[in-house]
Amino acid sequence: MGQAIRCLAVDDHSAVRQGLALLLEGSQDIELVESVETGEDVLPAMRRHDPEVVIVDVRLPGIDGISTLKRISEADPDTATVVFSAYGDKRLLSDAIAAGARGYVMKGSPPEDLLRAIRAVNDGQAFVDPSLSPALLMTQSVADAPLSEREREILQLLAEGLHTDQVAERIGLSAETVKSDTRRAITKLEADGRVHAVAIALRAALIE
Repeated sequence: MGQAIRCLAVDDHSAVRQGLALLLEGSQDIELVESVETGEDVLPAMRRHDPEVVIVDVRLPGIDGISTLKRISEADPDTATVVFSAYGDKRLLSDAIAAGARGYVMKGSPPEDLLRAIRAVNDGQAFVDPSLSPALLMTQSVADAPLSEREREILQLLAEGLHTDQVAERIGLSAETVKSDTRRAITKLEADGRVHAVAIALRAALIE
């Protein structure tokens, strides 16, 4: 077995932090390096531990969760983030993804969903809680402007964790063409970005 995925958690409720510690301690491939209470504590903790994944509650005192996600993304774009929240409305989901979150898990979901999300985002994939209504992710544009075969292929490869250059090499196109097709797919799906587009396509069964 390889090295465990290093995770940092930020949540202002001690019971949630304790629950996360127990959950991740029972995992063979995920390590909780530290839990902190506020968004202000996150960047110093990142400097201490260099986590691969940060678990973020969106309702935080002081610097809120969305602003915390932006700070993490700006400080280290390679650090993946998973929102762990009791709230699943469309605005929060869209704001979180726009702020850089790669995963979104509801606190009431089975614990295994959070573990799956951590593993997925660490592999460069997106994860959206299965309990969330598809209506949160799907728009009328999915039906009105179906993706082309190439756009689906590109989103499928992105969902598998490939980067733009790797996708270009795999399908024999230039990186600029892949970027252009990705932007077109994002527009068609009315997504906030690449991760959101992949999440929409997954939930609409446009890709697997």
